[in-house]
Amino acid sequence: MITGLEDSKSVDMAFESGASGFVVKPVNYPILLQQIKFQLRASNNARNLLENQEQLSSAQRIAGFGFWRWDALSDRLTVSDNLAEMMGNPKNIHQLTLKDFFEQIHPDDREFVYSLVISTTEGAPPQPAEYRLIVNNRPAMTVHQEIGCAPNNRQIILGTVQDITQQIATQKRIRQLAYTDELTGLASRAYFYKHMEDIIKAAKRRDERFALVYLDLDGFKDVNDSLGHDTGDELLKKIAERLEMILRDTDFVARLSGDEFCILVDHVNDQYVAADVANRCLEEINKPLMLNARELRPRCSIGIAHFPEDGENLQTLLKAADSAMYSAKAQGRHRYAFYQPELTIQAEKRLWLEQELRAAIDRDQFELHYQPQIDIVRGRLAGVEALVRWRHPDLGLVSPNDFIKVAERIGVIKSLENWILETACYQLSQWRQEKISDFKMAVNISPIHFHEPELYNTVQQILQKTNVPPELLELEITESVVQNLDGNITMFEQLREMGIKIAIDDFGTGYSSLASLKNLPIDCLKIDRLFIIDMMEDADSSILLGTIIGAAQALGNSVIAEGVENREQLLVLRGIGCEIVQGFYFSKPLFPEEIPNMAKKDFRNAVTGNVTNAPIIGKTS
Repeated sequence: MITGLEDSKSVDMAFESGASGFVVKPVNYPILLQQIKFQLRASNNARNLLENQEQLSSAQRIAGFGFWRWDALSDRLTVSDNLAEMMGNPKNIHQLTLKDFFEQIHPDDREFVYSLVISTTEGAPPQPAEYRLIVNNRPAMTVHQEIGCAPNNRQIILGTVQDITQQIATQKRIRQLAYTDELTGLASRAYFYKHMEDIIKAAKRRDERFALVYLDLDGFKDVNDSLGHDTGDELLKKIAERLEMILRDTDFVARLSGDEFCILVDHVNDQYVAADVANRCLEEINKPLMLNARELRPRCSIGIAHFPEDGENLQTLLKAADSAMYSAKAQGRHRYAFYQPELTIQAEKRLWLEQELRAAIDRDQFELHYQPQIDIVRGRLAGVEALVRWRHPDLGLVSPNDFIKVAERIGVIKSLENWILETACYQLSQWRQEKISDFKMAVNISPIHFHEPELYNTVQQILQKTNVPPELLELEITESVVQNLDGNITMFEQLREMGIKIAIDDFGTGYSSLASLKNLPIDCLKIDRLFIIDMMEDADSSILLGTIIGAAQALGNSVIAEGVENREQLLVLRGIGCEIVQGFYFSKPLFPEEIPNMAKKDFRNAVTGNVTNAPIIGKTS
């Protein structure tokens, strides 16, 4: 303001009106210009300062950050806007004392935080702290605090407070994911390894013994295949609950992977302690439970290893317990076995077999034999089943019973069965070129392979490449596949629309019931050989088998009886309406060059009883 008035009242009125400067006439223009520049610069600085304060306030608000200042002499506490908001905006915000602030700290944390603040005023080095704030009965807020004294004045304490509640929750979640199995809630594999290393160190230092109990569910893959993976997950949760129920307070249980669990049995004086834990596991796990409207009685195999005699480090102990578990499975499953040194040799052989099997396809070590299927009504060859054999240079001819499960476990079953399928179709194509009467080719497909979406395209390409009509190919699957139709129905529909036949192999050994036959998208039932054996010893089994055959044929399905080894079995099967059989009574599995002669034979004499003229090949006692 430029004016000729220079009394104090005029000056006051000018500044009250909003003027930022007062100049009395006569005006010194150079000085006036500098005063205006100064005012502009001060205004710009004030604006920048306000913007920076707003940015800082926003950043502090986003970071959950606030600060306070406490004058120990006057007991006056000044807090920032953000901290006031974190405190629930107390009404007496401008008259706060240290006590007011501490009333909002969790009762269990107050004494600790108070001692830090007071000791700082007395010259102690300032220390950070984490504590909980409780505001308006809301869940506790965890904060991190840094404090210090004002320059040259220990009675002025400055503190910063940051809300780290979410950070703590995130860290807890990370630890939970790292150390807890998300499905079962048990300790994870990573936590188990860490805990075991600590236990081993302590046991060595105290000269103590403990046992490792390695548990694997029997038939868990069948549950997944037949009832679905969701049901399998529910089963694992139930198993985890049962394990936690039976363990002692000093024991520790973890889920290692899949259906494998490990229990640390601490403070053992003899082998009976671990055996008692194993027995309780077997008993509790085997109790019936309902899953997916089905009653199951889970079973498991258990291996036991002791520290230090069976191993002095984690890997050796795990290897010993794992070997013992496989021994329990070999002895009949649902039992426990202690580790024995010779089991390590078996484990090494198992590993060697897996390595050899991986390379067997590339080394062209597999070959197919073909078991004839005889139509006992017409007396002619109805089809052949392709059976794979592994001709190993050292082991000789290896049965599929000794390597198919291994191939499934190590993940080579798909490539192996693709080779089997293509080789069998090429062989069938060659027989057709030799003008041998048409008969079907049956090929086994594992549940693992059947679940693969690309199976349809693979089969289609092989049939096109080998020029084999789809109706001459029959894919044999286990009962477990058809039980989980939700995941497989599309594959069934696609394959059958192509013209391919679907057969259930080993019918009667799985979960299928007679009533379920009408819902199964199949063309053929293959009766398991155990049914054939029981049929001769039990009249009820013969009646049941006749009912199954009649029901299947009424639904338009063919029936094949497997494992027919003598004339008595053949006559009973013929009497109850079975039309196709396979087994050693007619022929063992043959080399490809032997099949054309089988296709030319008339088997009616062998069926009706003229054994002298019957063309029986490879008959066994």
